[in-house]
Amino acid sequence: MVKDKNKFKKEIYIAAAVMLSLVLLVCEIWRAELFGSSEKAEELYMLTTRIVGGLFALLLILFCGYQNILKIDRKTIGAALLFTLPCWLIPINNFPIIPYFSGSATIDAPASSILFYALQCLGVAFFEELVFRGCIFMFILQMRRRSTFDLFTNIVISAAAFGIVHAVNLLSGASLTSVILQVGYCFLIGGMYSVVLMKTGSVWHCVLMHAVYNFCGGVVPNFGHGKIWDTPTIVLTVIVSVAVAAYTIVSLIRIDPHKLGYIFNEKNDKMKTE
Repeated sequence: MVKDKNKFKKEIYIAAAVMLSLVLLVCEIWRAELFGSSEKAEELYMLTTRIVGGLFALLLILFCGYQNILKIDRKTIGAALLFTLPCWLIPINNFPIIPYFSGSATIDAPASSILFYALQCLGVAFFEELVFRGCIFMFILQMRRRSTFDLFTNIVISAAAFGIVHAVNLLSGASLTSVILQVGYCFLIGGMYSVVLMKTGSVWHCVLMHAVYNFCGGVVPNFGHGKIWDTPTIVLTVIVSVAVAAYTIVSLIRIDPHKLGYIFNEKNDKMKTE
């Protein structure tokens, strides 16, 4: 009976994921026909579809029994936040800090436009993290977590899916070079988010990091002007990226795969953030 129930859950999960992907693909291809072509229509499209998709993913998470990643443990929140501090350098550094404070880059849009953009970024992060970390990564992790190598391959698979799906931007007219770059950094960022999820046990850390990363990287190009890349910024980005990558890899190695069962409500199997 239990096996049949689990099999049914997996079938529903796969079917729902496929349906969600198809719906979003249709919305992407026929965006203008469904939502219009004005700038406001585009913004509304982004916010609406991502929130709806995120809510659908949230239901999948609950249905699959992954509800623990939706909780925030007050007993371990301090340790979780402490662990994520180095990881926050990536989204924060995505803002052109040096060009902005030196005056070579500016933001001159009204606060209302920037606030709506922040909501868009949060909607995108809500959708993508619940789908890729909350559903896909958790589904793979539940099946394979006997060793550190299993964890590594799980991260690679889910991060690759996260990166490749952004190739759909080619349908929106984005250049091949920009899409390839986006796929690459989405793969790397996705790997970091997976480690954050395993170490903290909560997907909300990933959602917030993702939202801040998108906002910091897009607020100047979309609502300002000026040069956002200069030599000091490139050097700083390389240093931060290498340091956080090393920190993430070491953190992954230190995770005991046998103590991840608490995420799936498995008894006598709990890991605390170190």
